[in-house]
Amino acid sequence: MKILHLSPYFPSTAANHAGGVCMGKQVETLQKYNQVYVLTFEASEFDRTLREKYQNDSHYYSVKITRSGRVLHMLLEPWLPNYFAARSSLRFACKLIWMVKKYQIDAIHAEYASMGQYLWIKRLFPRLVFHMTEHDMTAQSYERKLGASHGIKKWYLRYQLNRVKAAERFYCTHADRLFTFNEKDRRLIEDAYGRKDCLVLNPYYGLDDAMLEKPVSDGQRQYANLCFLGQMGRDENYLAAMRLIRIAKTVKEEIPELQVYIVGNKPPETLKEQENEWIHVTGFVEDVDSYLKQAQLAVFPLTLGAGIKLKVLRSLAAGTPVITGIVGAEGIDEAGEVIIPAETDEEYREQILNWMKRQDELSRRSEESQAFVRKHFSWKHSEEVLRSVYGETKN
Repeated sequence: MKILHLSPYFPSTAANHAGGVCMGKQVETLQKYNQVYVLTFEASEFDRTLREKYQNDSHYYSVKITRSGRVLHMLLEPWLPNYFAARSSLRFACKLIWMVKKYQIDAIHAEYASMGQYLWIKRLFPRLVFHMTEHDMTAQSYERKLGASHGIKKWYLRYQLNRVKAAERFYCTHADRLFTFNEKDRRLIEDAYGRKDCLVLNPYYGLDDAMLEKPVSDGQRQYANLCFLGQMGRDENYLAAMRLIRIAKTVKEEIPELQVYIVGNKPPETLKEQENEWIHVTGFVEDVDSYLKQAQLAVFPLTLGAGIKLKVLRSLAAGTPVITGIVGAEGIDEAGEVIIPAETDEEYREQILNWMKRQDELSRRSEESQAFVRKHFSWKHSEEVLRSVYGETKN
């Protein structure tokens, strides 16, 4: 089967972006049994760096998109929610048609609801099948932002939410096959949009199954060391990081040795201004795992966003116990088997202080965290699901 993979930014297991890594693993898996082509946007300098690695590979194509270009499409296509219009492009559409014709594509595998807008390609090529992976339910993300906003912003988000629901409903119900990354999103889509045949994939979070077989070592972990991971250009991560710093200042009063590492690309200036001798804002790093393996705890005081949080999964897989709330745990461990629960600032503070003083129990929780991920989030499950849909017809 000839498959065309559509993505809003560059998919690669070499990426240091959770979504890009997850998409890259799907491409890698599909390539085992099928002929796979990739059409993606270059939305950042990091995307362009990745594209250079594939410049001699005729299976990879990309279209550059700038911030001004995204804004222009938001203005020119008012019938689309802004979030989706930002990934609308005439050049991308033309290249899509060209690739379907040139390579006689049988199936499209689109990532994120924003790429569902290219469903119109089926009108030009009726034999084509169109599959879509919902990385998270976009409407839920807007609902959470709406609940935390006020004034004009609240009015704007309510207007956008209505448009998102209409567009997402259409994409989810008209895709030939729909995938989600957790049971929670599968249930949400069934309840909201009536789609009852979603297939659930385990998301790839950057560590292979074989790596989870290795025993956890506490030798690298440093006392009173906290870690937060996230793409800091996203509101939900920026706000959670600022909240963690606020909480950490109260912990510092009782644990003077405390060190906090905020790890992730594109930290805003207001976040970088928080940096001092014990608060470290790293920006982009090549190896996020080195920070996780040094930390006693990974702390994610998230209140916004939707879908499964790959940073939480990766932390658990690295053997770093996680403190987070309902938003961070959803789709992963809502029953609290291994995740340490907290919601209010005071609960986060108490859990950090409590667990930092219990090294033996932390070591045990570390082993339990890895075992939990190994049991429930193996990539082998996703390989089986993808193979059941796309078959084993390597051309």
